[in-house]
Amino acid sequence: MIKRYPLLAFLAMAYLGSWIGWSPWWLSQSGVGLLPYELSLPAIAGVNQLGLFAGPFAAAIVVTRVVEGPSGWRRLLRWRAHPGWYVLALAVIPFAVAVGYTVQIGAAAAVTYVVYLIGGPVQEEPGWRGVALPLLQRRLHPLAAASVLGVIHCFWHVPLFLTREWDTARSDAGQLVAYLVLTVALSIVLAWLVNGSQGSMAVAILGHNGVNWALFLAGTTVTSTWPAALGLAALAVVAVTVTRGRLGVPR
Repeated sequence: MIKRYPLLAFLAMAYLGSWIGWSPWWLSQSGVGLLPYELSLPAIAGVNQLGLFAGPFAAAIVVTRVVEGPSGWRRLLRWRAHPGWYVLALAVIPFAVAVGYTVQIGAAAAVTYVVYLIGGPVQEEPGWRGVALPLLQRRLHPLAAASVLGVIHCFWHVPLFLTREWDTARSDAGQLVAYLVLTVALSIVLAWLVNGSQGSMAVAILGHNGVNWALFLAGTTVTSTWPAALGLAALAVVAVTVTRGRLGVPR
C-alpha cells in the first residue's frame, strides 16, 4: 500500500502521528477540555516534540525506507549545496518575512520621533541650553556648569514623579538615582554639542529628543532607567575626555 500510494501513506501517517502525539495537549483543559487537567509549559514542550517526531519525521523515514530502500535515507541527510542557496535560506527568506514589519515599525518610529520632538525638547531646550547653560558657564567651569544644570533639570521633574501616567521608571529609590545620573550625563553631552556647534539649539533639541525616542524604542514600558543612564554616562565620559573637561568652551 505504501509503495502504491506513497503520498497518501505519508500524509496519513504524518497526520495521525502528530494528532495522536499531541492528544494529551489538545484534549486537555487548555484545548477542547475532554481531559481533566492542564499541562505545564515543560510538559507542553515535550508533547509538542512528541507530535513532531511521531508525525512527519517518522512518516518520512517509513515511506522513504519502503519506497526507496535503505539508500533512500541518504537523500534525507544530504547537506551539500551551493553557498548561494544557504544565503537564500539564512538571509533572503528572513529578510522577506521581516521587511514588512520593519517598514511598519519604521513608520511608527518616525511618527513617534516627531511626537516626542514637539512634546518636550522643543519647549525645554531654548531654556535649559539656550539661557541657563550660558549663564552658568559665565560663573562656573564648563563641566561644573553642565553638572549643576543636570541636577536642576532632574528636580524640575519632581511634580511628574508624583503622577501615575508619566512614563519614567520610579519603582524604587534606585530608579530616582538612575534618573539623576541620566539627566546629569545628558546635560554634559548636550553642553558639549551646544558649545561645539557655537550655540545651536537645533542640535540640543535633537539630542534631547534622541534620549526620549530611544527609550520609546526600547519598549513601551521601560522598567529600569539604569541601562540608559549608564550608556549616556559613558558618552559623557567621552565628552569630558575629548575636551579635557572644557566641553567645547575655549580657555
